[in-house]
Amino acid sequence: MNTRSSSSNRRWPKLASLLSAVFLAAAGSGCSEPGQPRPNVLLITVDTLRADRLGVYGFGLDTSPAIDRLAARGVVFERAIAGASFTSGSHASIMTSRYTREHTIGYMNGGTRLEGITTLAEIFNREGYQTAAFVGNIMLDRSIGLDRGFEVYDDELPHAELNRGFAFERIAEQTTESALRWLKHRDSRPFFLWVHYQDPHGPYTPPPEFKGRFQPEFKADEKPLPILDTVTGLNGIPSYQELDGIRRPSVYETRYAEEIAYADHWIGELLSQVDADTSGEGTIVAFTADHGESLGEADLYFSHGSTTTPDQAHVPLILRAPGLPEGHRMETVHHVDLMPTLLDLVGFEVPAGTSGIALGPIIRGASPLPDRLVYCDEGFDLSAYGPGGFVRVGDILAAWDSGETNRLPIMAPRWAAYRWQPGEAWQAVDSIDPISKKTIRSYFKQAMPMVEAQEPSEMRVERLRALGYAE
Repeated sequence: MNTRSSSSNRRWPKLASLLSAVFLAAAGSGCSEPGQPRPNVLLITVDTLRADRLGVYGFGLDTSPAIDRLAARGVVFERAIAGASFTSGSHASIMTSRYTREHTIGYMNGGTRLEGITTLAEIFNREGYQTAAFVGNIMLDRSIGLDRGFEVYDDELPHAELNRGFAFERIAEQTTESALRWLKHRDSRPFFLWVHYQDPHGPYTPPPEFKGRFQPEFKADEKPLPILDTVTGLNGIPSYQELDGIRRPSVYETRYAEEIAYADHWIGELLSQVDADTSGEGTIVAFTADHGESLGEADLYFSHGSTTTPDQAHVPLILRAPGLPEGHRMETVHHVDLMPTLLDLVGFEVPAGTSGIALGPIIRGASPLPDRLVYCDEGFDLSAYGPGGFVRVGDILAAWDSGETNRLPIMAPRWAAYRWQPGEAWQAVDSIDPISKKTIRSYFKQAMPMVEAQEPSEMRVERLRALGYAE
């Protein structure tokens, strides 16, 4: 583990002073002034987590007591949209404040890498923060380039996923334990810590102490689904999701909820230790998911990465920071807003070229959220979200190619508009605002060349070879 001396070894103090609290609440940006100690920053991302399966977002089962406690002390965004419906692209948007077409990972999930764009970790590290990341998904291993700026990037993935031996992962308990060991031995600098939880990504296999926590609620018209040979989930159970031949969708939904409860338990352990170790409220915490999961919407079951509709695009976003008033917000926000928001909260300059907006001034009432569209984009399907709904563009022939320009023209896309509010089914509307259509077409033209990912590590190749997936 690399360490570095720091000119500031003071921890962010408790906000016991009313004067300090008033000052922070009134500040237009940042919660750290020159000469003051800087706050620690914890970013938690959870794989494949729908917002509507958490208690704070209205779910009826007790899946998320720890996350709900965090939400009770923070800001809950009801309309948060993911950068993509797959892992690496969404995390690239989180770490760079760029949409899918604006970064070099593009629409690939694991085959490309991030290059040429400053990351959130690089800025924190440059400003004297100790930086560490602990990830649980093979699509986030260091070959895709998100390790830049992290002094510690722990992508040790000890387990092969059930049904797909080539997909290595780390479960929530192991991820938390690794992060807590790092916290115990870190130096005196303020830290930026990113912890990614693989659970509840399928297959839904909660450990014994969580399996059976909830009972399936079979629907009156529920029919068994076939087990598919593909991973799409269209009208059936994706091959990688199969659990002992089970075909009832309610059983899979229940296992998914139990996986969330398992992850929530270990997220609670992490938050408890961070708060005990770093003066509690003085630590900025941002919590989100990379994308959601289809649970039968449009006949897609237990899958993601194929559409950008709300089942896969709507994610939780919770922010706890000194001086921010608690409560729920209805503005449409996005993964690209996380980088400028966190930098603004600690008083750092936001780099030019970012696509997101610092949310702190908006939460405090210092400025309104400007009119805009935000994009969930998986390359061949894109949805542009606004305050009351979204415009979906499908059947896009290609967004990029491997030629000199690295992009192809959009060929006969299929356009549709929908009215949508969280907790409701989306409803088709008859017309598309021409200004929105023009804005979306302009976004299409921003596709950057994708950069091929580095070769996997020798350790990973050896594991694949042992499982018969590599020569």
